[in-house]
Amino acid sequence: SRGSGTSERSKFAFFALQRAIERLRAFYYVLQVAFGCLIAGVFLLVLTEILWRFFKGYVAETVISGFSALGWLLVSATVAIASTCPVDELDFNAFVTPRPVLCMFLAMLPLITAATRVWEMPVPRWISCFVALLMLVYGCLRSTSCQSSQICAKLQGLLPSFAVLMEVWYLDVIVGSTINEVALEEEGVFTNVWLALHASLAVALQCWLWWKKYRSTTRFNFSSHMALSWQSSYFFCRAIDLSTGNKEWEAERQLDVAISAAVAFAVAALLPLTVVWFIGRERLFKRLSDWVEHRRKLQEGAFMAMLLDSYVVEIGQPWWLSEAEAASSRELASWIPKMKGKTEKESKHQKMTRSVTRSVSIPNEDTKRPGFVKGRVVDVADDGKSFCVELPDGKGMQVHRNQQVLPWPELLEQGRRTLRCVDWASQTEELWMDSHGMGYELSRPLGRGEIIDFFVSHSWSDPPAQKWKALKLVAEHFYATRGRYPTFWVDKVCINQRQIADGLRVLPVNVMACKEVLVLCGPTYPTRLWCAWELCVLLSFMHVQQALNQLVVMPLSNPALMQLTTFNCSVSSCYDPNEELRLRHVIDAIGTERFESKIRQLGQLILDRELSSSRGLLVDAVLANGIDGTATATATASESSQGSQGDVPNVLPADPSPAIPEVPVASVSVKISDGSTVNFDEDLIIEI
Repeated sequence: SRGSGTSERSKFAFFALQRAIERLRAFYYVLQVAFGCLIAGVFLLVLTEILWRFFKGYVAETVISGFSALGWLLVSATVAIASTCPVDELDFNAFVTPRPVLCMFLAMLPLITAATRVWEMPVPRWISCFVALLMLVYGCLRSTSCQSSQICAKLQGLLPSFAVLMEVWYLDVIVGSTINEVALEEEGVFTNVWLALHASLAVALQCWLWWKKYRSTTRFNFSSHMALSWQSSYFFCRAIDLSTGNKEWEAERQLDVAISAAVAFAVAALLPLTVVWFIGRERLFKRLSDWVEHRRKLQEGAFMAMLLDSYVVEIGQPWWLSEAEAASSRELASWIPKMKGKTEKESKHQKMTRSVTRSVSIPNEDTKRPGFVKGRVVDVADDGKSFCVELPDGKGMQVHRNQQVLPWPELLEQGRRTLRCVDWASQTEELWMDSHGMGYELSRPLGRGEIIDFFVSHSWSDPPAQKWKALKLVAEHFYATRGRYPTFWVDKVCINQRQIADGLRVLPVNVMACKEVLVLCGPTYPTRLWCAWELCVLLSFMHVQQALNQLVVMPLSNPALMQLTTFNCSVSSCYDPNEELRLRHVIDAIGTERFESKIRQLGQLILDRELSSSRGLLVDAVLANGIDGTATATATASESSQGSQGDVPNVLPADPSPAIPEVPVASVSVKISDGSTVNFDEDLIIEI
């Protein structure tokens, strides 16, 4: 409903749920891509097996062998892609068993491999056929017609898991093929010994995985890698035996094509797995997750922009006109019909909206704001694009909202289209002296695939010399570790100052489009609501520890850093009170107490990290009073630790875990809200 606070909270909760589901769906999508490769690979292998029986000749055999090698490459890529998925978040059985079509398709694999070897001696492929039958039963039991049947549920409970069936099929292929190959009694003793050792290792590894009760996804990944590595060994051994004459080949076939094909099959089966082994599953997964995470962050930023964009002005709420607007106001009667009384419909609408609007207010809103005159909204157009404001002297004016409320996908596209960055070489100390002056020409559009390194969150009221010094520290440290200077997003430079409203509209997208947020925490930073909003965007959909990994905080003064640990949204403000009311409305929808708690936790973690790096504890400054759970300590930092504190400390270390400072603390007294006091001695403090 229009102006419903419950509706805003519901939007936020529903969007958060969507993001959680999308994260899981993203990795399911990876598995779907993997099985798409498997389908294509199996199709090529079956097709080339059929074509091989009907076509002969050098050209035909070469083309068929090439397509067969491509099939093996796709099959191996299936395992490589699937193994990059997080084993802790995805379950192989949970992915396969609810999909009856997938179960039946996977059942075709052991059936196809065993079809021509059912009577092969000394080890026929009967186990593979039985596994294929059980997989088909899985597919039938998971079909729609059997879902509600209790008998089907009991039968499914008696069956082994789908991962176990796949592992048994792998072992049947490896062990059966090895025994049958050795039983041929050909002259290639070395290749037979190698295949036997490889098969024995595969069996031992699989038994160990079962004994240790590893998760199904982990077992499936290991078993698939082992099966494909054995298959690659089999093809290499075939190439060796064919080239040395230890294995006979069909008289009408091209021997050189057969040798080349065997080598190609071996390389194709092993190449994707080798990439995973050498690059690392975690690194490959990180690249995938970084892409997914960046895409998700942009969507979250666009959603936060939509919440801010969809703020509804309602009858009865305060509205501030600038002094220039107030000077040009006229008598309401001269341009709007006298509102002697509301219709029943209007009265109901006002009752519905006012209860929500008045629940979100500006602290000390009756205090005169420099440059503004307070009024109240007396009428709102049906389309919400304009409204009437009445001043205390009876005059008023009509205010127009020229922007259209957009859904978050459109805001995301607008944010991407207008996103810009500024290089370090383009910045000077003069640029940071004040917020006035043009600087938009110093920024540039992003290159293809480029991601901005730092979003700079700061207050223009803080000392510019200290901010510039902190920026130089960050830039030089970045250059020393990365070999290049970073790119930045700075409001003055990256927002077109002739279209400030449009730039602020997609500010959350800009925050989430950067790899990290650089906080220049000066004396006025904790009191600027726009700065709090930038942190709110970052913290709304992630845990504090996760946010800490994306924050680089440069405290310009120790008291400013300590203010974050006691952050109170009520003491933060904006120059424009209308913008402040709009921001508070959205923060209230997210949860003011929840947001304040996250900022305080974040501030405490940053403080712990800073104190750990400087080996000092500013007890007198941090623990000033002892009310409402705030500790009071009777201790002072050592002179050496005080001397190490500067206006701008070194770049903070990456490790966020706090260290126990080596400072003499006699006792700490904590006063609880119910009036009682709890005392902690030194041993208990160190233990905590």
